Amino acid sequence: MDEQIIFCGNAKEFLKEDLIKYSNSSNGGTAFRIPSLIKAGDTLIAAIDKQSCGADWGYIELAIRTSDDGGETWSDIKTIASPPARETRATADCYASAFFIDPCMTVAPNGDVILLIDFYPECKGLHNRKMLDKKKIPYSMCDGKLRPALYDRDGNFYVVRENGEVLNNMLQHTNYRVTDWKGSLYIDDDYCGNIFLNGRSGKNEIGAVTTFGAPLKAPKRNYIYMLKSSDNGKTWSDPVDITSDFLIKSDGTFVGIAPGVGLTTKSGKMLFPLYVNNKETVSIYSNDSGESWKRLKNQPYSCNLDEWQMVQAPDGVILGFGRQKRYGKTPVSVSYDDGLHWEKAGKTGVYAPKCQKSFISIGDYVFCSHPSEKKRENGVLTVGKFFKKKGRTAGVTWLSETEINKGFFAYSCLTQIDDEHIGVLYEAQPSSFICFKKFKISDLI
Repeated sequence: MDEQIIFCGNAKEFLKEDLIKYSNSSNGGTAFRIPSLIKAGDTLIAAIDKQSCGADWGYIELAIRTSDDGGETWSDIKTIASPPARETRATADCYASAFFIDPCMTVAPNGDVILLIDFYPECKGLHNRKMLDKKKIPYSMCDGKLRPALYDRDGNFYVVRENGEVLNNMLQHTNYRVTDWKGSLYIDDDYCGNIFLNGRSGKNEIGAVTTFGAPLKAPKRNYIYMLKSSDNGKTWSDPVDITSDFLIKSDGTFVGIAPGVGLTTKSGKMLFPLYVNNKETVSIYSNDSGESWKRLKNQPYSCNLDEWQMVQAPDGVILGFGRQKRYGKTPVSVSYDDGLHWEKAGKTGVYAPKCQKSFISIGDYVFCSHPSEKKRENGVLTVGKFFKKKGRTAGVTWLSETEINKGFFAYSCLTQIDDEHIGVLYEAQPSSFICFKKFKISDLI
């Protein structure tokens, strides 16, 4: 199959002018990054960061396109979640907005599509950590559950009950209430701004719905939100903050999603790959199709895996493949107990630069999409087979490489389309040009 353009930017600041001509109402927006691709029922779902400035901050929405014919044709682009913003401009100088970043999907045992994504209040995320609120706790116990915390300009503490009522630090009633997931704050019946924003409204070059900052604010840090679809991507739930299910003190201001796909194991457990500030891997899991999430709090995770992806071998062993610090072999971790515990497993012979990679397994075979040069260039599909030691899976023997593209190649995501094909969604430019290709499995192995 020839390369298809699935998401295409329309701003010359972020994409070459000779490529902007491919942007249209079906695939277009200001800028795009970070692909996720999954097969749900008979539908392919492609999720993406829909950006205002081509950077890892600014006004970043979550958008999708779907295909019901194996990737031959695709639906028009659809935004499924928009963050609150007080200003939107097509420049990386502007960060006056909350934002989503790094989608990761899997299909739950009940058939729901589960999408996890990072969410930041107004700031620049990991690119300016001085803006983050290191000394403010994000949750406090209320009504037997951890509930979101808010702060006023004097540092006074408040907590938001499940019904949106805001209590003071003595857990007494106030006239404040939070009315939606976006953080709209009211005092009695009067709107008084957004808890995720900092100041007044400004310019709006993207055409978003903008507002202004509230007198009470959520701590500036990373949160993880979940969206669900029960109809293979046609409709989606509102985002729900799940961070308090698994956050621990040592995470500091960041425990983030590793973009791509999660893993639903043979036992029916959903596993998602996360990582924390010191680049250690974190796996969270759900045994109830996303109703609750858990993590082993005292687990020593594998170091230096950063953004990572998981595959499960036929015997149930799970391998995690990470992102190396510089060009070289890919670091690996292994779990022998369905993702509860992880340990280092050395490195494997997939050579790549410092970049996210995608891994999936089909039977005894493992497929990896990644840049193959010392820079983010020349995408390939590397194929291997699981091998065993002492009767259980111990790694992958890599067999062959097939070219995906020439030139720039960065983040990517693989999925199995049917018994004969796999597909890959990938960044074919530094920003705003996300392409799809389909491959026959028999041509790869």
